[in-house]
Amino acid sequence: MTEGTEPNSALAQQSTTASKPLHRKGLFDDARLEAVFRRRVDRLVQRPPSRLSRQLQALNYTLMLGVGSYMVLYQDYGDRPHCFTGLRKWYFSKVDSIWTLSSEEEQELRERGRLR
Repeated sequence: MTEGTEPNSALAQQSTTASKPLHRKGLFDDARLEAVFRRRVDRLVQRPPSRLSRQLQALNYTLMLGVGSYMVLYQDYGDRPHCFTGLRKWYFSKVDSIWTLSSEEEQELRERGRLR
């Protein structure tokens, strides 16, 4: 083999130890320290989330629901039909039925004099 094609023994050793990130030279020379590190990491995983973390998670879900609802129901996608057209028609028909008076309710209000 020529001089430029021979593998460097230091690089070969480094590549074999690079596959074991916790055993790199100087990081965990002592097995006791590795055990302490692993025990601490395991404790962090088992610990329940803090109150702030829970509140932020609830806020995150609320914002996702609100933004998603806005995008589906109110975002302007132009005049052409799109995948949310059927849902939007159903939703706005329900909203209109809630906020408009039926003919019976309108007649009753006219009789009372509250509607012109």
